[in-house]
Amino acid sequence: MRLENMTTAHVRRAIQIYLEIAWPGTAFPRPRLSEKDFEGIDSLEELFKRFDKPRAGESGSLKRYMLRLGNARYPFMKFVVQEYLVDAEYFFSVDTHDDLDVRPDNPDYDAWQELKRHNLNLKLEIEAAWAREGLPTNADLLLIAEGIAAVEKENEKRARLLVADDETDVCRGLAALLRGRGYVVETVYDGRQVIDRLQLDPVPDLLILDFAMPEFDGEEVLARIRADPRLVDLPVLLATASSIDLKRVRRASGFLRKPYAREVLFAMLSQLLERRPPKSGS
Repeated sequence: MRLENMTTAHVRRAIQIYLEIAWPGTAFPRPRLSEKDFEGIDSLEELFKRFDKPRAGESGSLKRYMLRLGNARYPFMKFVVQEYLVDAEYFFSVDTHDDLDVRPDNPDYDAWQELKRHNLNLKLEIEAAWAREGLPTNADLLLIAEGIAAVEKENEKRARLLVADDETDVCRGLAALLRGRGYVVETVYDGRQVIDRLQLDPVPDLLILDFAMPEFDGEEVLARIRADPRLVDLPVLLATASSIDLKRVRRASGFLRKPYAREVLFAMLSQLLERRPPKSGS
């Protein structure tokens, strides 16, 4: 939805639906914010002033507004209004914000995994409810991306890309845009699927990897890739909306801060593919 078509009523309704699902009639605990905190606000500019300010280095090339609403079991889940891939088009999404580095040897690991599944189920339920109300979600992003891809059609390129992102509609929309640019594109939706696909031939020419994914996160996927002689030189473009220590992912070939414009992505792909080492036998 373009910002000039969005109203405070759209955002307030999205917040109301979020709170109804994430805080289902509980007397305690209570959310830090309620619908009443946003009453009487007549402009989006004033409304977005109530959202969280991004920390240094968190902002991507497009705008992203975040509001920590939490849920009854986890206080850090966020409501997000952001541009993504397409300038001036805004979409609502839920950021579970549960990408803490809890390792399998941690005694709380199983409980943490169960909480992450709970958060993911809430996210899907909230976003589905938004879509039923006609609010802008990543499903709309997919449709817009498919339309743009049909217009921005380019000649076939001699490059195969693997796109990995657990946001299914985002992943498919990104793949549509890249196919429109002439790339051969495959998609996967969690870290384990990345590793499984990379065991097969042909090996992609480049991997676009979301950092925060189920099963294996970006750090774990990178470690496994660089430990495999077949994949040690595979270019990996890492994308994240999280604030992470770049030393943990220094084995990535490039880095994108979400949300980013598609033109930024296309430029980085061209650079990385031009300087990739030749495949054996070529």
